[in-house]
Amino acid sequence: MNRENNNEGFFYKVAAFAIFIVIAVLIVLISLSSITNVDENIDSHVSDIDKDEQTDVPDTSTAPDQTDAAVTTDAPDTTDAPDTTAPKETTAPAETTSAPKNPNSPSVNPPQANVTDELAAFLAKYPNTVLKETADAGQEYIDKIVFLGDSTTYGLRAYKMLNGGRQTTQVWTPASGTLTLSNASFATIVYPETNEEITIKEAVTRKKPEYLVITLGVNGVSFMGEDYFKSEYKKMLESVIDASPDTKIICQSIFPVARSYPSIAKINNEKIRAANKWIVEVADEVGVKFIDTYSVLCDTEGWLPESYHNGDGIHLQTESFTLELNNIRTHAYID
Repeated sequence: MNRENNNEGFFYKVAAFAIFIVIAVLIVLISLSSITNVDENIDSHVSDIDKDEQTDVPDTSTAPDQTDAAVTTDAPDTTDAPDTTAPKETTAPAETTSAPKNPNSPSVNPPQANVTDELAAFLAKYPNTVLKETADAGQEYIDKIVFLGDSTTYGLRAYKMLNGGRQTTQVWTPASGTLTLSNASFATIVYPETNEEITIKEAVTRKKPEYLVITLGVNGVSFMGEDYFKSEYKKMLESVIDASPDTKIICQSIFPVARSYPSIAKINNEKIRAANKWIVEVADEVGVKFIDTYSVLCDTEGWLPESYHNGDGIHLQTESFTLELNNIRTHAYID
């Protein structure tokens, strides 16, 4: 009986211990579950905070348009600029293509000019810069000049308007026959004495011309604003002055275009007249001369007459080049 009682007591103890173990395990499991829930709640809260903070961070997918960045000093793409390539050489009448060879050639009168009152008032503000009418300096004066410029200058060689004809050493243009102002500081020209392609500064350094007439800017008016135009023109002039301080520099006005010029929307006389004023202002600032040839090549309404160009609305023919040269002869650079 005692043994049975002992066995029964032992059974109760084991059962109680087992129940204790089960209860202990349940308590541990419940505790772990609570900790996990707390961690999840903390993670959820942190996630919510992160979301709140991110609402103040700029959305980089909608960054400001890069076109608002500072403008660089690189020249703009000129591929859309109107084509002002050198004129064809076959359009000049044979009997008028050679310049006079006699230095005592007959004197000429100043060509008639169509100067508006507004332009006259503007030019009058620069008496030490704008060349005034003078006695005819003669062909010998023309023979001392080097002509630097774009395709409107190339025509002087193409139409044999200077001594030497097509072999003249007085015309400086690139091999292409044209030059854009924005490229003038680094572009090359054909140096006639050696047929080398060298920069304008190097050519001036070698030649040190007594007179240099610069006709440049018609290509630039299609895309260059005032500040850019002036900056490049001034840079070019200062480069020439640095290379040859004694060279007498004459900045010639850009010539007008005709009503028939096909690229009139991009290169027109309104833009050209504005650019000519910029040239005067730069010439005055740097201390060189300016000659107004636009006014002797335009009609009373400011257009290049149809009979003055070679058929393309912009490049001169021989009689028009004669007007240019006569204007230079009768508005000489006098020390």
